[in-house]
Amino acid sequence: MAKSFGGIKNSSLDRRMASTLLGIFLSSLAVILTLLNFLLQGQATSRIDQQSDLIMDSMLAVREYTSQHVNPIVAPMNNNSVEFMPEAVPSYSATTVFGFLKDNPNYSNYSYREATLNPTNLKDKADSTESAIIQEFRSNPTMKFKTGERQTPVGNFHYIARPIKVSKQNCLACHSDPALAPKSQQLTYGKNNGFGWKLGETIGAQIVTVPVDTIYMSKRNSLLSLSSLVGLSLLGMGLATLVLLRKLILNPIRLMSARADEASIHPEAIEFAEKSRSDEIGSIARSLERMRQSLVISMRMLKEKNQ
Repeated sequence: MAKSFGGIKNSSLDRRMASTLLGIFLSSLAVILTLLNFLLQGQATSRIDQQSDLIMDSMLAVREYTSQHVNPIVAPMNNNSVEFMPEAVPSYSATTVFGFLKDNPNYSNYSYREATLNPTNLKDKADSTESAIIQEFRSNPTMKFKTGERQTPVGNFHYIARPIKVSKQNCLACHSDPALAPKSQQLTYGKNNGFGWKLGETIGAQIVTVPVDTIYMSKRNSLLSLSSLVGLSLLGMGLATLVLLRKLILNPIRLMSARADEASIHPEAIEFAEKSRSDEIGSIARSLERMRQSLVISMRMLKEKNQ
């Protein structure tokens, strides 16, 4: 009986305890990974939005500086010059400054465009996707910005776009009637492009694109690293818990089981040392001790009766 209890039943209890802890481990790991993935996904999305907004705000600042401080100085020169100086144009300054930023390898896959339906410089001509964005701004004058995803042969990109409107009357000096434009502008870009604009009209869009594949790859790597760390931590805690449970519960139960089995034959030679414990194991040991003492008394009375 002792062999059966100490072998089959204890092994079964070991397996049940191990499988229970394994189930808790896997469930906890799944919950933690789900929460980590949700958290890191939110951080990645927030990082993409922050980078897009930062570049857009920086380019807006460049445009505003050019409009307020550079244009008043350079624009009069274009009226009396054969060669047009584009430094007076806010869009030129913004795209030029961003070009220097792209020289940094960290921003080589970023882009900034001031796409226009009818540009002065044809390199700013909107493509089909950009034209659709501009038309949406034209159809919804109250729309302040638009965001979305673009898939290209070189990867996936997040974009943010803001409308470009003719908000100042002095802009029309170069873009309303070709006859009013500086001669240097006409000589450089011709008389067929970038004219006919109207005050308040949406003529283009500022579009910033940010690569997302690198950011999401970084998110996946972070999730993998955290998952490994959490998994190892949970596994260590599970093994430590299993060892402690065996030491504090299973092993004492096995010893008491073996003593109880032996006490059924030689009760006077057995003592349950665990009875001094103040926990449930001690309570079981005291119960077994009382049973042993009762068995000793019963066996003495039976022996005396048979003599």
